Amino acid sequence: MLSATMPFSAGFSLRRRFAVTSLIVIVGIALGLGWMVSDMLTERMLRREGEVSMEFIRNLLATDRSANFLRRPADPELRQRFLNSMQHLSTMTEPVRANAFGFDGTMLWSTDPSLIGRRDHDNPELQEALHGDLVVHSGSVGKQHDKREHEGLSRQTHYYVESYIPILSDDQPYQVLGVIELYKVPVQLSAAIEEAVLQLWVACAGSAAVLFLALNGVVGRADRIMREQQKKLSESQALSSAVELAGAVAHNLRNPLASIRTAAEMMDGSVAHQEEHAEHRDDIIQSVDRANRWITELVRVSHASQLPLGPVATKPMWRDCLQELQPEMTRQRVLWRLQDGEPPEVMAHAPMLRQILLSVLANAIEAMPRGGPLAIGWHRQEGQLHIMVDDAGSGVSEEVRQALFRPFFSTKSGGLGIGLALARRTLAEWGGTIDLFSRNGAGTRVMITLPVAPREGS
Repeated sequence: MLSATMPFSAGFSLRRRFAVTSLIVIVGIALGLGWMVSDMLTERMLRREGEVSMEFIRNLLATDRSANFLRRPADPELRQRFLNSMQHLSTMTEPVRANAFGFDGTMLWSTDPSLIGRRDHDNPELQEALHGDLVVHSGSVGKQHDKREHEGLSRQTHYYVESYIPILSDDQPYQVLGVIELYKVPVQLSAAIEEAVLQLWVACAGSAAVLFLALNGVVGRADRIMREQQKKLSESQALSSAVELAGAVAHNLRNPLASIRTAAEMMDGSVAHQEEHAEHRDDIIQSVDRANRWITELVRVSHASQLPLGPVATKPMWRDCLQELQPEMTRQRVLWRLQDGEPPEVMAHAPMLRQILLSVLANAIEAMPRGGPLAIGWHRQEGQLHIMVDDAGSGVSEEVRQALFRPFFSTKSGGLGIGLALARRTLAEWGGTIDLFSRNGAGTRVMITLPVAPREGS
């Protein structure tokens, strides 16, 4: 009843937030994974192609024992056998150019005779192959050639794969005699790589979509359940608020209705008592008017979607509450005393704060059936106003004191037990508190704490 509960989805949508976040994360992971795996797949397929070419050329040179041409290029017999072996490369459909390098990096043979005798000192792939490692490199040939042996390739192809194949000595297996370099336009291999990469990206996209839909479905279901539970909770809170509102009305109407009943019983209708009857009628009218004001204030509060807070002067409100309860205090011989001075304004909702003060005063009066002093005081500390209400009743035990703020707990016969619970919840929403201090036979102190209203311009 005391405040409007914001709907679960008013400022935050779990499903929408998760959908956006998970989509970004999943797409990022899919792109990263797809790029890494496709690059690895391309590299492995190209290397496998280079290994096949290396086995072919090594077997070819081992068959006619012409590999030693790379060691002794001046030997005419070895040269002829080597040239006969290189003619077999023409049967391969993909090579664009083939070069043969000696162990010092000099080009001893090439399908482009103009390149024979050259040396390219800035060729890290060739240097790595001369150390015995198979090197497979792919790229595109532009207008500016990084390597001298690339000259002329741009007229035939832009994408190429070059394999640097180390040729080993027959009698000394770990000795590198030279390097055979093959330039290829891998049409079939490129098609196979493109198909594999395409399938990989389709799989990544499909997996990402399935993962996103699955997670979004789970979170969507959780979001629906949470919204349904929030709706049920809101309905439960609304019902609880209605009960609290009805209880608050009944709690505060009990004293004026008792006054009405007492006054009515004392009116016996005799002429001799007309003057006394007039006095009782005035009491009845005042009590009914007081009850009507309470009902009006509570109905106004119950229709408010949110309790607006503002500066409230407490001393005039205390005086108004004490004036309303004065007939009851007079009957029970309760003498009240209000601290001198003017306390600072507090941040509160005036009608609801008035109901809380009336409830606290009514409890204090009921705690003193034989009468006694009732003192109201205050002091300011660290931006808070502490208000003390001290009665001279019999007090309560520690066990009862701890239970007094629980809903529906009451020490009075027929009491609803919601006044203090309602007050505590309301004050907590305003940033305040209410506490009760008591000792058996030594009275009770109720302390209300509220934030001090800021001054204008501060």
